[in-house]
Amino acid sequence: MNKISILYIILFTSGSIFSMGHLDHEKKGLHPVAASGQVVVTYKADCKKGDPKKAMKLIDEIISYEKKNSPIKYSSAPGTWSDKSVGAVDLHASQKAMDDAFEWQAGNKKWSNMFDQIASACGITTDDFVIDVMKAK
Repeated sequence: MNKISILYIILFTSGSIFSMGHLDHEKKGLHPVAASGQVVVTYKADCKKGDPKKAMKLIDEIISYEKKNSPIKYSSAPGTWSDKSVGAVDLHASQKAMDDAFEWQAGNKKWSNMFDQIASACGITTDDFVIDVMKAK
């Protein structure tokens, strides 16, 4: 076989492999955001009076701190909403896990100070955050 024939075979098979994965994704769709019993928590703060870039940097820092220090493991993603509010979305394994995480946060002075700094960067207090909790069905 010559080099051109081998190149065509490689290109054809690699294209087929990639397209099979693409078709598989189309059949399955996106994974659910949360499984039944898990808890999604959103934190949202109006940061128009403050510095949203600084607040987002601080949110990244608090999430890093949580990952390293929280005895209760959960996932968290920082982000912005369409109205330019800043915050995060957390996913907890269960209602109890969320309650335990909230208890750890409340009792952890460094975490509380970091949360205060985020609010301050937005020109608000932590009481101004909108926190919503959803239990997945």
